Amino acid sequence: MNALHRQFDQPASDLFDEFADSCTITRAGAGPIPARCIDGKSLAQLGEYGHVVGHVDSLSFLKAEWAPKRGDVVVLENGCEKTVESIESDDGLIVECIVNA
Repeated sequence: MNALHRQFDQPASDLFDEFADSCTITRAGAGPIPARCIDGKSLAQLGEYGHVVGHVDSLSFLKAEWAPKRGDVVVLENGCEKTVESIESDDGLIVECIVNA
């Protein structure tokens, strides 16, 4: 972890302390692993000129707690089950992934 990441590590953790919900994650037959995630419901997908071309659901994870991969199954606190479709962004601290609804 470089100096810039260390500078933002605590604020990112504080953000998750405030806004994240508990969840469990299963990867390729392994048992459920407890984690925290922020559920981004119905985020706009922007097209070539900034026009909204669709909406997707996303989940964000602290990379120090869990690094999601395509195919991971996430069960939220409310019992809703979502599967990771792709990784949208990874800045080294927070990983945002697109999930099926």
